[in-house]
This record gives sequence, structure tokens and C-alpha cells, in this order.
Amino acid sequence: MTTPALEARGISTGYGKSLIIDGLSLEIPAGQITALVGPNACGKSTLLKSIARLLPIAAGSVLLDGADVHALPTREVARRLGVLPQAPIAPESITVGDLVWRGRHPHRRLGQRRTAADDLVIAEALTATGTADLVDRPVDRLSGGQRQRVWIALALAQDTPTLLLDEPTTYLDIAHQIEVMDLLADLNEQTGKTIVLVSHDLNQAARYASTIVALRDGRIVRQGPPDQVLTAETVAEVFGLSALVVPHPRDGAPQIFPLGRRDLV
Repeated sequence: MTTPALEARGISTGYGKSLIIDGLSLEIPAGQITALVGPNACGKSTLLKSIARLLPIAAGSVLLDGADVHALPTREVARRLGVLPQAPIAPESITVGDLVWRGRHPHRRLGQRRTAADDLVIAEALTATGTADLVDRPVDRLSGGQRQRVWIALALAQDTPTLLLDEPTTYLDIAHQIEVMDLLADLNEQTGKTIVLVSHDLNQAARYASTIVALRDGRIVRQGPPDQVLTAETVAEVFGLSALVVPHPRDGAPQIFPLGRRDLV
């Protein structure tokens, strides 16, 4: 049996004394794209932060390639697990080039100088995200969409086998959303990277992810391939929304058309 890239075993976590997730178990398949979907405040970001070791867990355990993530050294985790949180904050006045360069730090020994290999990885990350022409610009002077692509470049420069991305297409226009999703799909197919992303776009999740995890109220409602999870019944149960679900004409992936009260008259 293949070891999951990440596994949550009966984890409970939240903020302060309030548990958002209580006793949740989940296996993330290696070498695939997994999308976490669900309504606001259902626990998607909380789950992602918990398995990324950004949020302490009150109970249970998280395994990274079969090893307890909390028992691994921080630098080792950073070499194996890249994380793009929601709304990250850059140091004041830092340039794009310097920010993306920080993605290489887990791979360097103390005092080691920047190498040609580092430069190549950074250049590839900047080119892949369309941010190479911004390399000397201060991050705090970029548009929201430009900043988001720069943060994705940093995650790519970290060059880890597993990527956790919390709403990676936030702030992006539709063209750049598709570019980013195509980029993630290419990385998955060409390098075998495991990618876990939080998404509010069910149609993008259906077309790009191999596995969908639908959450509501801190629990998993359904998990599996898009055509088995993204049904009208599941959309109604998870989102409380009526929807028409039809196969995409190109690849058969389920496409969701929400139905408002005006459609149901």
C-alpha cells in the first residue's frame, strides 16, 4: 500500500477554547492534486494550517510521509512541505527577488552563499508565475494579483515534494487564475508533486483535482473523485444550495451551475 503524502489521524484543533475540527481523519494521496472545498468557516483553512504545522492540534496526530510532522526538525519539514497561507504578509519594502530567494533558505547550510542552482530554481519560479519582470519591485507596491503570483513563486522556489496552498487564485483575474491552475497541474504531472489546495471555485476544483474533500462544520461530508463528490445532492448538503450539475463537454468533469430562487420559480 502506498504511504499517503499527508495523513491526519483523529485531529482536533481550533482557536482558543473553540474547536473548529474535532476528531477528523484524512489521507492525502501522494502525487495527486487534492482540493478542499466547502462554505466559509467550515474548517478548510484550519485543516490546512493544522497539517502544515502552522496551527497546534489539541488531539490526534499528523503524519508527513509516514513520520509525525511534530517530531521532525523545522528545517526538515520546510524541505519537504511548502505552504502558501491565506493573506501572507511580506517584510516592509522587500523586493520580489529577495522574497522569492527566501524560498531557498531551507536548502542552505548556515553561511552558505547563493549558488547557481539556487539562481536557476528562482528564475524558473519567477518565469512560471509571470513575475520575472517584477524582480526589483517592492512587494508592497504591487497589485493584489501580482503579490499573489509572487507568493506562489516563493512556494515554488522552496522546491518541496508537497505543496499546501490556501486559495492560491485569490485576487487573480480569470486569465491568471487559469494560468496558475495550469501551472499547478503541469507541476503535478511533470514532477509528481503532491498539491493540496483550498478552493471556493467548485468548477476549477472539479477540472484540476483528482480528489475532492467536501467539508461542512469541521467534518468531512464526502471525499473522492470529482464526479463522485460534486453531485447536486452533495452541493445541497454542503452548501445548502440547489444546483444543476452537468459533465463538461471537453473532459466530462462535473460543472456546477448554482440555482437561485429566481431559477426555481
